[in-house]
Amino acid sequence: MENKKTGQQLPPTHAGDGGEAMEKTEDNPISDGPKKAQKPQDAGWYVAVVRVNCEKRIAIDIQDILDNKAIWFEYWVPTKRTFVVDRRTNKRKEKDRVFLSTFIFCHVSRKDLNEIRFRSDVYKMLTMPGSKDIYRIPDAELENYRQFVECACEEVSAYTAPLKKGQKVRIFGGNMQGIEAYVQRVKGKRAVIGCEIKYIAGATIEIDRELLQIIED
Repeated sequence: MENKKTGQQLPPTHAGDGGEAMEKTEDNPISDGPKKAQKPQDAGWYVAVVRVNCEKRIAIDIQDILDNKAIWFEYWVPTKRTFVVDRRTNKRKEKDRVFLSTFIFCHVSRKDLNEIRFRSDVYKMLTMPGSKDIYRIPDAELENYRQFVECACEEVSAYTAPLKKGQKVRIFGGNMQGIEAYVQRVKGKRAVIGCEIKYIAGATIEIDRELLQIIED
């Protein structure tokens, strides 16, 4: 009697069975990950207060979580570039350091603030003096301050006290052209000018007087 080896009948293979790439079709859509949310019309700038030296890490984590929830969000952690000496090589190298410690500037819809506000690593959202309402920074004020800090060729100093009143000026040359600020004091051919986000923080730089144009109210 002839012995015949019988094997299990296998179904015909189809694209994708063996892990090979599959062509994207209407019947077989391939996910590109979480859909990017659209910027809401009521998006505004708010400030979250967090632990010192953790600003960037926490901001990135907030971004990742809100992206996965399809909630529109962007942040700004002010930094300034400084030069430090490497102890091992004894060479100077550039390093970005946080300019305003403990602050994360959050651009988000007011209705989504609780996603940030009630995190265990967020101490609080900044409010107006004498008020419980979370303070929204005017967009133009934030943008002017941001350019002041990021575009400065000179070293920028930070402090959290309100700036003194002085002559309002506009810079009309160099990387900071168009930025508005207030004169703090004059030092020969140089002037110290300052810019602020009201109730939150200020910054000053020293600049050539020739680059300043007085703004008449």
